[in-house]
Amino acid sequence: MKNVYKFLLNTPLNKQWKKIGLKRRAGVIVPLFFIYSKNSLGIGEIPDLKLLIHWCKKTGNSILQLLPLNDTGFNFSPYSLQSSFALDPIYLSLKELKGVKKSSFKRELDTLAERFPLKTFYVNYRIKGEKLKILWKFFLKAQISKEFEKFKEKNKFWLKDYTLFRVLKQSHKEKGWEKWKKPFKNRLKKELKKFKEKHQKEIEFQKWLQWQLFEQLRKVRQYAKSQGIFLKGDLPWLIAEDSADVWSQPNYFQLNFSAGAPPDAFSKKGQRWGMPPLNWEKIFADDFVYFKEKLKYAENFYDLFRIDHVLGIFRIWKISKKSPKILKGLPGFYEPADENLQEEKGRQILLRIIQSTKMLPCAEDLGMVPFCCPRVLRELGIPGIKVQRWAQDYPVLSIATLSTHDTSNYPVYFKGEFKRFPTRIEIGKNLEKINNADSIFCLLFLLEWLFLGDILKGDPQKYRFNIPGLISKKNWSIRMPISLEELLNLSINRQIRKILEKTGRIH
Repeated sequence: MKNVYKFLLNTPLNKQWKKIGLKRRAGVIVPLFFIYSKNSLGIGEIPDLKLLIHWCKKTGNSILQLLPLNDTGFNFSPYSLQSSFALDPIYLSLKELKGVKKSSFKRELDTLAERFPLKTFYVNYRIKGEKLKILWKFFLKAQISKEFEKFKEKNKFWLKDYTLFRVLKQSHKEKGWEKWKKPFKNRLKKELKKFKEKHQKEIEFQKWLQWQLFEQLRKVRQYAKSQGIFLKGDLPWLIAEDSADVWSQPNYFQLNFSAGAPPDAFSKKGQRWGMPPLNWEKIFADDFVYFKEKLKYAENFYDLFRIDHVLGIFRIWKISKKSPKILKGLPGFYEPADENLQEEKGRQILLRIIQSTKMLPCAEDLGMVPFCCPRVLRELGIPGIKVQRWAQDYPVLSIATLSTHDTSNYPVYFKGEFKRFPTRIEIGKNLEKINNADSIFCLLFLLEWLFLGDILKGDPQKYRFNIPGLISKKNWSIRMPISLEELLNLSINRQIRKILEKTGRIH
């Protein structure tokens, strides 16, 4: 099969493909909130990923893809980021902090573990506020190291603005920056200087949190490398209007518009996401530094990364913020409208992204795809996604999968087609079928593999990560009913490995 992929060495991504290897690979996709270990506190934590990497090694999966780990504030949707750089402190392990004596806080940690049990179907996101209270106490007693000072200096491009933004949000009771007091909303230097002087300790705490997150995730990456597992990040380029990025660099965004999607079979009025489209002209005028810095930081953790909504890089559906929200995406329009301009724009942006990173980009290219998109992705060597229920074929330069975080899982889809749930034998055959696709990668949600055994009890319909357009506490909160330690000892692990061996995805 190696010759089939040889053309990738003649694309702009030849170095990245050499690093990953021209091999058929299998991998799993996992939201960190979905998993937990016996050491977790209320939610899956970064060091837990080492156990999942061990499981990947055991079953023959060689790629581990994560949903975004960026800070979402207290919103908890992984695609509504308050920073495209900063990681979310909710995922910090309090037991593996650097420069902190944890013994004096044992009683508080035990109490927290009792209040936020892991054997619940949904994550209780109040854990974040409680963790932050204890982390503040840890910080006040922590030893400040040279590594922390180096981290601050190396990441000042984004760290100063993000940490100031976080403390300002706290002082405004988590209101969006457009509702802040005018001097802070408009970033008046004199007032910001006074605020920084008054809240120096709180700002330093936010920097310390990001350093601890950096250290924990970097260690996971090192462990993955030692086990021959590649980590794939998810780096959304559209970001919430209420974010440190938009507040600190408003010239990079078109604040009079919202990005979204046009009406289609799934949404009669289209979608309005509330995220401002990017001002690419300004980003390019600044030598692409905003993206260069994001990608450089992500390289500390990932070998590959997902470009969410790559179609928007070619053409973005824009809705004026003045139009009534009840109309959703209906009053929108594509920019640019001309197909030739779309191709030119998409190629230019993606080329610049490729030139700015050592990671391999993978495109999420689902939706109303412009004709130029598949052609440009192939030309550049970027794999797109093929979801089984919609796929007509599986080109070698693609990622085969069964579902996305926004769709139903395979058993629910099967019931919709055949009026019954599939048997475990049928599930196994389909897992073999999707892995047999010509696609160079086959990446499946860990959840899809668990249907092979008697692990996910009850109606499969409840095992869904997100229902788009529905505001619900159930979104982004389901939890695996077993620990990672139990996952490692499942009898289906042997079956998974046999499927991957049979389909040529283990080397």
